[in-house]
Amino acid sequence: MSQIKSEVNRRSATRHQPRGGSKIVCATGKFGLGPNVGVSVLDVSETGIRLIVKEALPVGSEVEIGLESPADRKPTPMPAEVVWCVPTADGNFCVGARFGRPLKYALLQAFSRF
Repeated sequence: MSQIKSEVNRRSATRHQPRGGSKIVCATGKFGLGPNVGVSVLDVSETGIRLIVKEALPVGSEVEIGLESPADRKPTPMPAEVVWCVPTADGNFCVGARFGRPLKYALLQAFSRF
C-alpha cells in the first residue's frame, strides 16, 4: 500500500485572488515616493501579496502597495517589504511582499474573491 504525502501549507494566512476590477499601485522607495512599477496582482492575504511588477525589486526593499477595490476607488496604502523576486518570461518580475501590518479584513474582503 503506498502512502501519499500531503503538502503542508506553511503560510500564515490564506491567499485570495483579486476581485475583478481591482487595481494595484506598487510604488518603490520609502513612503512610496518612487515610481509605480505595479502591473497586476496574482493573490493577496492578510499578511502579504504576490504581484507582477515592471522591474526587479531587491529583497528587503520597501514598497508601498496601493490596493484599490471596485467598491472604493481610492487606493488604500500599505507599506510592505519585498521577500522574494523572480523574473517572468515576458520581461516583468513576480514579487512576494509582506505587509508591515495585517490587512484589515474589510479591505481584504472588498479587494479579493473568497
